[in-house]
Amino acid sequence: MSKVSITQIGFALLCIGSVFMYSTQITDPYIVSKWLYTILFVLIITIYCSIRMLLGKSVKFDTRLAGMSIVIVSSLQAIYGLSQCFNITTFNTFYKIMGSFENPTGFSACLCVSLPFFVVFQLLNENKQIRYLVCFLGIIVVIAIVLSYSRAGIISVAIVIAIFLFQKLKQKRIWKYLLLCSSLILLLFGCYWMKKNSADGRLLIWQCGINMVKDAPWIGHGLGSFEAHYMDYQANFFKQCGQSRFSMLADNVKQPFNEYLGLLLNFGIIGLLVLLLLMVIIIYCYRKNPSVEKQIAFYSLSSIGIFSFFSYPFAYPFVWVVTFLSIFIITSEYIKPLFSNILIKKIACMFILTYSLFGSSKLFERIQAELDWGKASTLALCKSYNETLPTYERLEKMFVSNPYFLYNYAAVLQEMKQYTESLEVALKCRQYWADYDLELIIGENYQQLNKPELAEKYYNSASMMCPSRFLPLYKLFHLYKTNGEKERSLAMAEAVISKPMKIKTTTIRMMKREMEREIQKMNMSIKLE
Repeated sequence: MSKVSITQIGFALLCIGSVFMYSTQITDPYIVSKWLYTILFVLIITIYCSIRMLLGKSVKFDTRLAGMSIVIVSSLQAIYGLSQCFNITTFNTFYKIMGSFENPTGFSACLCVSLPFFVVFQLLNENKQIRYLVCFLGIIVVIAIVLSYSRAGIISVAIVIAIFLFQKLKQKRIWKYLLLCSSLILLLFGCYWMKKNSADGRLLIWQCGINMVKDAPWIGHGLGSFEAHYMDYQANFFKQCGQSRFSMLADNVKQPFNEYLGLLLNFGIIGLLVLLLLMVIIIYCYRKNPSVEKQIAFYSLSSIGIFSFFSYPFAYPFVWVVTFLSIFIITSEYIKPLFSNILIKKIACMFILTYSLFGSSKLFERIQAELDWGKASTLALCKSYNETLPTYERLEKMFVSNPYFLYNYAAVLQEMKQYTESLEVALKCRQYWADYDLELIIGENYQQLNKPELAEKYYNSASMMCPSRFLPLYKLFHLYKTNGEKERSLAMAEAVISKPMKIKTTTIRMMKREMEREIQKMNMSIKLE
């Protein structure tokens, strides 16, 4: 096997796993499994390359072959997604098309960043049959993005194609600019009206996110700040503004739907300036010595950048893989001279190798912990809490700052009626995660521990976080009823009955009917008195 082929095969396997990896043995089978696989293969490739370089052997990497891997993987993903769309294969009943991801966002993000690499074969391959095949596959990818109804994906692809055509058209510059601008305006309005309620919901998220930025503009709130604080800001928004057009749109939000806003929240203006500096360096490297490969890499980065305005592409490892590859293609000729000195190269390789070996040991520990958590979670779903609890106790040290683990642990303890222990774990989780469901768990624990004032506080917080939800009001009714507060329980019952339904479900209808019966009972008791 040739020296190049091992590296190329490693990269191809990296692409395949970062897109298609799925494991039901892990609590998050779609994203976490992909990340674990990706990090594992990155470490393997890094260790292999470091050892070769320390032995004085060269490591060659053909970016065109890497592009071919991306084209093949994304084509297979697009075909898989279309097979779901046309009911040839089924994997999830909620979304019509999502590929091997948990929703259409990951599916369209990975296709969008890959699409520019199809152009490489169109421009550089002399074989007409291959060019026609790649053109056909590119069209399939575009169709898959459109049918996914991902507005971020549609806008991203449309803008990149528009930029490409803009450079190819021979009309006067003013006409090209007019055509480009008018097309983009129509596209933005079209995507807005395609899912107007969802778009308005994102406007609410961005508005609350900007309020967060105002409180820590320069250095941000720190890594993970969106999960830790956003829902509190959303709750404060509704406390101050009351019922508004956003009340029915607000949901339990876990992403800012804008990577730049997320960067501002985590690292502030300083972090954004660092990103802008990196962009300037990349543009400088691209413009100083342009080539077809660099142009394609630049288009790919542009696609990612545009997608990032409307969604969260960097939640998916394949996007990171393509991003680093694109940056490498653009900057490699300027980076290589830095390692021309043998001593510097050896020191760098030793450092990278040591770090990679250490990282590998930690990764294997994490993989084992994720598998154990997956087994414990499955047992919990089967109500086997006595078998589950020892595993959660053992894993708490590993996942001490993981809000999803702590939430699950608190829920298991609550099901076992260990309310004090559940509350302790839930309050730890609250340090890392402001979440609607977590507020309900904390409120329920306080209620069971006979602390009604604190239970009321968290139920009200949950209600303000998601004003369209019924469960907080329902729990408040039973809290007031248990405490003998007839007037307040009556007010809550009436609030449940009069509240409009965002999604009409059997559960909500049953709640409303129960509240009607409770009101009748209370009215009868008042008459008897």
